[in-house]
Amino acid sequence: MATEDVKRSESAAVSTIVNLAEEAREGVKAPGYAVLSICKSLFAGGVAGGVSRTAVAPLERMKILLQVQNPHNIKYNGTVQGLKYIWRTEGLRGLFKGNGTNCARIVPNSAVKFFSYEQASK
Repeated sequence: MATEDVKRSESAAVSTIVNLAEEAREGVKAPGYAVLSICKSLFAGGVAGGVSRTAVAPLERMKILLQVQNPHNIKYNGTVQGLKYIWRTEGLRGLFKGNGTNCARIVPNSAVKFFSYEQASK
């Protein structure tokens, strides 16, 4: 009988330890979760920055062309007229000239800003 009592107390102790370990594990997140969360935030910020910059790329290009045109020989009278001229002469690719360089500049910037915001909001 004494051995049965010892076995019962041992199995009760083991089950208690297992239950405590399972409860503790539920509250603790794996180290890989933090790295995955950081990567998700950086990727989301970078994609958002690239998409937003690409969406306004034709307007950015038109703004620059209007700023650098010769005031004595005006080629573009306004934004819409300038965009139509670029479309006719250079096509769709002409509207997005320089966008790759612009995205290379803005994507890391947006990624870090979004990640920083996410970390600060936690």
